[in-house]
Amino acid sequence: MPSPRRIPFSFLFLLLLVGIIAACTVPAPACNQASIRYPAGAQLQGEPLRLGVIDASHLFLNELPDALKISQAQLAVLDDVRWGVIEPNAPQGDVHSYAWDAPSVQLDSRVAAYQDAGFELVIVLRAWNPWARAAGPQGGLAAAAASTPPKPEYLDDYAAWVQAVVERYDGDGVDDFPGLKDVDGDGRPDPVRYFQIETEAATGVWWQGTSPETAASEYVTLLRAAASAARAASPDARILLGGIAATDMLDRDPSPADLEDVVTNVNPAVCGGLTAFQQILNARDAYDIVAVHSIADYTGLATLADWVATVAGNEKPVWITGATSAPALTADPQIISVNPLYPANGQALWNALRDPADPDHAGVTLWYRAEQARLAFKKWVMAAWSGFDALVMGYEQDRPTYEREDYGLRDLAFQGMLAPGEDQLTRPVIHALATVQGQLGGYASVQRLIGFGPGVYAFQFMVESQPVTAFWYDDGVAQGPNDPPASTLLTLATQEPQLLVFTIPTQPGQTSPDVVSYAPQNGIVTLTLTETPIIVRGRIQAPALNQLFLPLTLSQSP
Repeated sequence: MPSPRRIPFSFLFLLLLVGIIAACTVPAPACNQASIRYPAGAQLQGEPLRLGVIDASHLFLNELPDALKISQAQLAVLDDVRWGVIEPNAPQGDVHSYAWDAPSVQLDSRVAAYQDAGFELVIVLRAWNPWARAAGPQGGLAAAAASTPPKPEYLDDYAAWVQAVVERYDGDGVDDFPGLKDVDGDGRPDPVRYFQIETEAATGVWWQGTSPETAASEYVTLLRAAASAARAASPDARILLGGIAATDMLDRDPSPADLEDVVTNVNPAVCGGLTAFQQILNARDAYDIVAVHSIADYTGLATLADWVATVAGNEKPVWITGATSAPALTADPQIISVNPLYPANGQALWNALRDPADPDHAGVTLWYRAEQARLAFKKWVMAAWSGFDALVMGYEQDRPTYEREDYGLRDLAFQGMLAPGEDQLTRPVIHALATVQGQLGGYASVQRLIGFGPGVYAFQFMVESQPVTAFWYDDGVAQGPNDPPASTLLTLATQEPQLLVFTIPTQPGQTSPDVVSYAPQNGIVTLTLTETPIIVRGRIQAPALNQLFLPLTLSQSP
């Protein structure tokens, strides 16, 4: 999907860190402009990128896990596991009663189902609890679902709950869930090792303090309690810090001066979120992995990596634990504060998507699913090159609730990677991800190649000692359903007798890439390159090289 035309930064309501919901009633964290650090050319140093799926639902457990596994994802994030749901009543003395398989969470059932499908799991633990909270949510459209700090007298009960969760799924033979599965085939039940504490804790949306000024410090208190409890249960537990959500403020390589202009002039919530994020990152002993979200275009990932590495250092892994596969294609800039790719006709596209009776519904739906596949592939490649350790794509199903325009989430309503219904039919995005995983996963290095011409993206991966190169074209102009695809000629010099070219799946029913063999003419293969990515297997001569990323070995990870 080509990027949109550049819009002057003075026009951008591009809130990097205000979360998905940008309603003015959200209590933004306190801002300290003097403390903000901006990207300074830092680099992440991750492992080979791992793919995951998010919002692994408690619904359709007989269908969802296996359908999602077709993507070849390794991780499944079990989101929104709330303390108050699992422990609905205050303990009697020191006696706690946990409803592990409560209907609205079904944690035992989810763990069993997603392990059985071969996933390694991440559980997002949230302190949401009506009987324990120190104050009600402060506002915003997310208030009903927002976590808030527990009263001081209940902090030990929160820690006891975290310890009980980790103990139940750590596979050490003590108080374990009996339904743990053998995922890796070693004959022993596999533990759950990864636990994320809250989500987007720096934004003032899903985590809200007793006041905006104290939200960050209260999160650090919660994080420390959770980390201590988790590690007491299992030394193998790994704690993810729930950090920020990146929107299109970062897209298309803005300069630090551009970013400072947005932070300084557009909205104090941006500055507040950055201030809070830097504050909670300082609690380095209380987390092992930094978790961020990306609800923007793939072009923003390099700047996001630079920014996180600048403020957090590169000693700890950074995971994208929530990423949109089709960011803001029809977003309403009056409600969701991003730069829409289709500002002129986004409303018409939205109307056609949501209304099966609309005469353009079928065509727009085909276009949207193709864009979703293309953009997800590009986000994987860019995340790998940028040094992230994991990319977790959402969502597993559509979110009809988000169609309410006052939520400001409408473009996320159709982000599901599986079609609605109990059959859970896979959409093209699943097969595009399977293609990138199958062809590029487990790479030893990735390097960006430049010099193929304006708008040509090229990344060469070394996979099993062989070069495999991903290409696509981006002319900087958004194409709609009725526009001809933008294209350019791609000339590849090679000494190979043939090059194999894989075109990623983008159409319904297409479960594998189209593969064509090209024999060079006088050492040259010429292709028409469009916004649909291709993968080229075989050695080619690169006009020029850019940054090389050498991932750490898995044995070096925490």
